[in-house]
Amino acid sequence: MRIFRFWSKVEESIEVGGAYQRMQCYGGSNVSVDEAKQDARQRLARVLRRIAGENLRKEEYEADIREEILAKLDDQNIVTRNRYGAEVLNSSGVMFVDIDEPKYRFWDIFSGAPSIEHKKERIVDFVKRRFTSPELHSLGVRLYETHNGIRAIITGQKFDPKSPDTRKLMRSLNADSLYSLLCKKQGCFRARLTPKPSRMKCRTLRIVFPREDAGAEATLKAWLAEYERIRASFSTCRFICTAGNEYSDPVIEYHDKATGAFSGLNLA
Repeated sequence: MRIFRFWSKVEESIEVGGAYQRMQCYGGSNVSVDEAKQDARQRLARVLRRIAGENLRKEEYEADIREEILAKLDDQNIVTRNRYGAEVLNSSGVMFVDIDEPKYRFWDIFSGAPSIEHKKERIVDFVKRRFTSPELHSLGVRLYETHNGIRAIITGQKFDPKSPDTRKLMRSLNADSLYSLLCKKQGCFRARLTPKPSRMKCRTLRIVFPREDAGAEATLKAWLAEYERIRASFSTCRFICTAGNEYSDPVIEYHDKATGAFSGLNLA
């Protein structure tokens, strides 16, 4: 996953269809700004090669997660702040799956629209049954209620977000297709740790990183004071149960504490 301490932007004018356009590209590094600039130049050169018609392998590309690093649990688990201000756990090994819809059967179309509560119950029942199947006998799953659905954390082994087997398992759990695609492109699973501002009636702020001036830093600092005050009354998910084998993991312990999974607070 491309999450770095240092970021740098390079720009270049190129001719496209007889007109000049300004291209820009960010590069990242955990060593220095200079190394980040070198990475940016390499990525820009790759874009230019694509524009020139060179057919580059998709596997070479991994999408940036250009967000501020808040905590580094280890090399595979990093906490960042996303574009609307929430804290997010990025993991290249622990599989997080948010499931907002149950698997529907043909006759369900005659039953009317189910309530959110009923959908959540069906998702939980479905996932619990999946983890009684022989192919998943060595794994476990932790289930949590979220504002709109269910979050599953698959335990018992590390998962490669880019592997076909991982995507197959996520499809079998009815994971959101866009989320599954992002896991592959970004090389990690993502789990939001703190509430969405809009769900708490907190004013919103678009977070841009890296911040380019002191004014943007001051604006963020003032907004964070408000956000932290309001979010103290909410949780992001609520623990429900486990299924299959049970495993302990410090990353999951961090997740449970940060999300307020055992707090009993309202979900947001």
